[in-house]
Amino acid sequence: MIYTGVDGKKYFSVNKSLLGRGWSPTQKLGKKICVVPSDRCFVKVEKALSQKFSDLRDYYQLEVSEKFGQVEWDVSLHGDLAILGVYKNFEEEDCWDIDLEIFSLARVLHLLGVDGCVLDLGRRKSTLVCVEGGILSRYRVLLRGGDYLNSLIDPEEPQRAEKLKIEKGLELKEVEDGLRGILSNLRVDANTPILLSGGGAKLKGLRRLFSRLIENPYCQPEYTSAFGASLKYVVKTPYPDFVKRELSPQELRWAGFSLVGGLLLFGLAYFGTERLWSVEPLREKEKTEFKKLFPNAPLVGVREQVLSKASKEESFQLTQKLYELSTKLSPDLKLYSLEFSKDSLLVKGEGKEEVVRGLSPKSVKKTPSGTLEFELELR
Repeated sequence: MIYTGVDGKKYFSVNKSLLGRGWSPTQKLGKKICVVPSDRCFVKVEKALSQKFSDLRDYYQLEVSEKFGQVEWDVSLHGDLAILGVYKNFEEEDCWDIDLEIFSLARVLHLLGVDGCVLDLGRRKSTLVCVEGGILSRYRVLLRGGDYLNSLIDPEEPQRAEKLKIEKGLELKEVEDGLRGILSNLRVDANTPILLSGGGAKLKGLRRLFSRLIENPYCQPEYTSAFGASLKYVVKTPYPDFVKRELSPQELRWAGFSLVGGLLLFGLAYFGTERLWSVEPLREKEKTEFKKLFPNAPLVGVREQVLSKASKEESFQLTQKLYELSTKLSPDLKLYSLEFSKDSLLVKGEGKEEVVRGLSPKSVKKTPSGTLEFELELR
């Protein structure tokens, strides 16, 4: 299965093996998981007020509606923690699923198996996402990025400023001062392990500001968010997935187990009962024994013939009726059905009028072809 993380115009795909847990990057496009930018998200991790998922949803439904109005939101339980995710003003065009950028960035650190922070330096915003114990611990978003640094270099000519920023980076005092201001507002600790992300991660001289850098061998820094989103169904993390449901993931899992178990039990019971209690072998045995006792009797309605016999000396009524019928038949008659009930044999058929009249039928009906449909009752 191929999943493609989509961050604006940046794409990153992974191919997850259906037979195992392995995965690998791929150039092919798959199910698109779109990244909701961090400045359109709100995330909170706190101690859960209840372990009952329905109660938890009721609580956050009220809180979210009071603070944000009509927005998209979801919550998940992880141990004693509740993780809330909210987003707004995001068009889900051509998206199979969505992922909040905060969760996407945190998921990359989870994959790398390290605690620390992701510093994402974008064109219009900067985001810091920190992970402790493998779980999102805090984040901050600042609406200052590469465009802000350009405005410090040359507010009149942004294209010239962009070119200078790429060529000289932190050699320009405006860039270094502006960047340090961004880091201060984000409360970046230079001694914390940092994974650099976003287009700004390639700024010349940026790496010297940090003593402990985390390397991501899977993609270039500008694709980090898209890479994290592509891992949503590959790397197991406890973050809300925004799948419409009323049950918790644990409850859904148990419901799935119960359903599969129930189907297995039903299948075993059905096929076991069919094998143990199938009536076909019994019917074949009936016919065999009946033929031994009454070799000259036809194998028609065996059970009815047996039930219709009051004693061993009495003949079978059905056999008698069939014999009586055979004396009345002629090649000009067509029989449609034979119905035997108690002491009566009802015969339905069609034939020439002169032949049918000679049978003394119970009822007749003329057909368009000139023949007669009839019902004959033998008592």
